[in-house]
Amino acid sequence: MIWIKRFFTDLGGTYVDSLRAIKALPWLFAAIIGWEFAQHIVEVRIGMFESQEMGRAVADDGLRMAFGWVKMASIYVGAFFVIRYFISQRSDRKLAPLGSAGLRYLPYFAYSLVVFAALFYARFLIPEVHVDTFRAAVGLGQQLLEPLLIAWVVAAATDGRISGPIASARRLGLLYFLALPLLLLARVPASLLHQHLNETAVGSMGTELWLTLAIDAVVVGLIVSIVPSAMVRVAGWMDKRSMQKRPAEPRPLTA
Repeated sequence: MIWIKRFFTDLGGTYVDSLRAIKALPWLFAAIIGWEFAQHIVEVRIGMFESQEMGRAVADDGLRMAFGWVKMASIYVGAFFVIRYFISQRSDRKLAPLGSAGLRYLPYFAYSLVVFAALFYARFLIPEVHVDTFRAAVGLGQQLLEPLLIAWVVAAATDGRISGPIASARRLGLLYFLALPLLLLARVPASLLHQHLNETAVGSMGTELWLTLAIDAVVVGLIVSIVPSAMVRVAGWMDKRSMQKRPAEPRPLTA
């Protein structure tokens, strides 16, 4: 019951933390939100929101894809700084210098972009009839794997105490069955809102269109902050469990 109570407390706390992160790192989220809105400007200019058919026809536009790649990179760069911010608030862990932490974080960054590329370019890699199945399988696999990487990702961005994915999975252990639903439930509301706003924009014009896209850009910034905020919460679970398992130090003998 204690862990169930903590789960729902941390689920709500993840949203509070995501807003704290945006407030603490305004320069970062201003850049992310601004870039998302700039991509929307490109999408409007190529007619992506005129109709669903037009949207599908221009989805692979070169300029839009270039903006998309930068946006995806910013998601993981943003996560790096959000993790460092929250860990810096804790007295039990120290931050490594930015350069060495960035080098440790680079493999996770590269892995994430490879997964994105596999999803984004699926139609160029496999027969069209299998594209949806392939994307669903890759997307599901990424979601199931993500909790196992949390200890490694958080450590890579901060103090380097976890050396890689295998050690990360071992450290998580049975907490996987709490971490997985936390990550899923934390991102679902904002992700659904993001999807709804993009659907609402189709066929809209003028002020209604631009207001919808502006709100969507802010929601994307929120999504960027939610996942690393949840990761830090799960890392806190692992640290607390480790402290509980650590044997108590013997008291010194007194005369």
